[in-house]
Amino acid sequence: MLLLNLTVDNFGVFRGTHSFELVPKSEDAHQLRHLTIFSGYNGSGKTTLFQAVMLALHGSLAFGDKLDLRQYSSFISSHMHRIPHETRNNASSSRSGVSLSFHYIRSGQTLNIQVERQWHRQGRGVQEKLTVLQNGTAPDVDAADYQTWLNDLIPPGLGYFCFFDAEQLDALASPEEQSQILRENLERLLGIDLIQRLQNDIEQYTLHQASPVKIEHLYTKVLEYRSVVDELDGQMDQLRKESEELSTDLLNCEAALAQQERLLASEGGAYAARRPLLKDRLQAVQKEIETTSSQLRELVAELLPFAFAPELCLRLSKQLTREVEIRRQQSANTLWQEKLPDVETVLMGDEFWKELEVSSNIRQILTERLLQTLRMTGTSDSIVREPIIHQLAEPEHERLQQWIAQAIQMIPQEAQDLGKRLRELREEQRHIETDLLRAPDEDILVPIHTEISRLRETQLSKQRRQSALNEQIGSLQFQRNEKFRLFQQALEQYEKARDVEKQAVLAQRTKLVLRTYKDILTRQRMQMLEEALQQSFNKICRKEYLLSRVRINPDNFSIQLEDGSGNILDLNNFSAGERQLYALALLWALRQISARQLPLVVDTPLARLDEVHRWRFIHDYVPLVSDQVILFTTDAELDTNLLSEVKPYLARVYQLQHNSQLGETTVVRDTTQATHDIVSSASV
Repeated sequence: MLLLNLTVDNFGVFRGTHSFELVPKSEDAHQLRHLTIFSGYNGSGKTTLFQAVMLALHGSLAFGDKLDLRQYSSFISSHMHRIPHETRNNASSSRSGVSLSFHYIRSGQTLNIQVERQWHRQGRGVQEKLTVLQNGTAPDVDAADYQTWLNDLIPPGLGYFCFFDAEQLDALASPEEQSQILRENLERLLGIDLIQRLQNDIEQYTLHQASPVKIEHLYTKVLEYRSVVDELDGQMDQLRKESEELSTDLLNCEAALAQQERLLASEGGAYAARRPLLKDRLQAVQKEIETTSSQLRELVAELLPFAFAPELCLRLSKQLTREVEIRRQQSANTLWQEKLPDVETVLMGDEFWKELEVSSNIRQILTERLLQTLRMTGTSDSIVREPIIHQLAEPEHERLQQWIAQAIQMIPQEAQDLGKRLRELREEQRHIETDLLRAPDEDILVPIHTEISRLRETQLSKQRRQSALNEQIGSLQFQRNEKFRLFQQALEQYEKARDVEKQAVLAQRTKLVLRTYKDILTRQRMQMLEEALQQSFNKICRKEYLLSRVRINPDNFSIQLEDGSGNILDLNNFSAGERQLYALALLWALRQISARQLPLVVDTPLARLDEVHRWRFIHDYVPLVSDQVILFTTDAELDTNLLSEVKPYLARVYQLQHNSQLGETTVVRDTTQATHDIVSSASV
């Protein structure tokens, strides 16, 4: 992992956007300037930048369990850039952010990662937005999973080996705290914590998979269901065998029956079999012939003869109609003759001519003419005198007209239909009588009919037995399917229980292997750590070969130091500078055995070191501890000689200058002139 650039925006004492280049510089193949220094007085923003790097990577996780989400929101809100002497509403920015870019090698491929966190005020809280780019594009995960993706790439635990401040150095050099810190971070660095987590997961898996049912009980159930299924299969096999035999018998019976029916047909049995039906039909036909003949005779006795003289019937119908009209005219004429004298009396009277200015002569003339005209309007004498041949009442006339209409229109068709039907019936009667004559004697057909009846009874009996067998087979098949389903369930449970049992055994073996591997790995790395710690501490401590041996207890991770005489050294007897060197040496040793290329970012590491130890720190620690070192120092920690010694490794210096009146820090950066200015100011 190699840090490339850090950018802060309205964060802490930094107003606006400030970008810091962190990548080491290579002048030639043998000279790598991998040291970046941030220098400034207390309160100028060194710790702010130190925290910004961790915040960019892990957000609230950068502080471990120290801050919950509410406290983290409060922390971010307090670090949004504040402007002095402003109103309360404008006392701080409404937005802030940090971004970090770095190289990370995964599977031999170098990835360019860019991480940016932006914070916006939202009410009393702060809303955070995380943006991640890999080689210029977003990683193939959901935006909500960016932090998880980062944690998989760079676990938060690795931050302990990259970012160190004075508090962490003191804890690492404390006899009371270093054992616990060493346990947690060594296990995390070496992946031993993953082994422990895997052991816990295996334990949980074993408990979760543990079957409350004993495997012996499941095996007994499997055998019981298998036995029942086999028994049902045996019963069905017997029934199927019997059914197959019945099917063969039925085929034989059907063949024999077909043979007898063919024999019956050759002997005229078809006609004999139809004899009762033919006799019944013959009786029905004869009865219908009699009925039809009776109907035809009734027609002959009634209206049918008139149908043979349709012209006479029509003439009679006209005559009857004429006679009815004559009767009506005669009745009307008689009525008119009775009323005419009354009309004459009215015309002769004065009342009719009242109010009419008509002379008597004219009235006389009009009266005579009107009477003459009225007398002439009556029925003519020819009609009145025409004789009536049929002296019939009007209803009788209507009935006679109906009979004439039936005789002309309906009776001929009805007589024709009856005649046709009578011919058909007589033809059918002739055919039936012919078929009856063809039927053989009963003595010939009785044996054949008897055999056919026997075969049919046998066939029916076997068919009933076949149906009963099919029902029994179906019932047994249902029972067998149900038992087989239970058998399969029991077998699956048994096999699953066996698998669980095998898995439990394998899990126990795996736990033993993991425990053994963990113990062996821990002891091996402990031995490596002991050697690395001894060499690292002696390399940077002014007391040459102060440590002759380091012992680390693999059970509780306590560290025991021995001098050249074999005496046990107590860290409490070390000076503050020696304890800090010891912490740096322990950190260096841990990084060596991890075999990871990690940057080292240290906040104020020189404050407690004397001049000699500072020189050893610069010459023996900084060049070797990492390919990238970033130091946050106060101006008092860097003097002329120290800066001169650090120049071969120095890539750049950022001078942080804080203006208390403006409440902000400005940054001066230069790889040559800035360093010269710092050296000059230190000399003054």
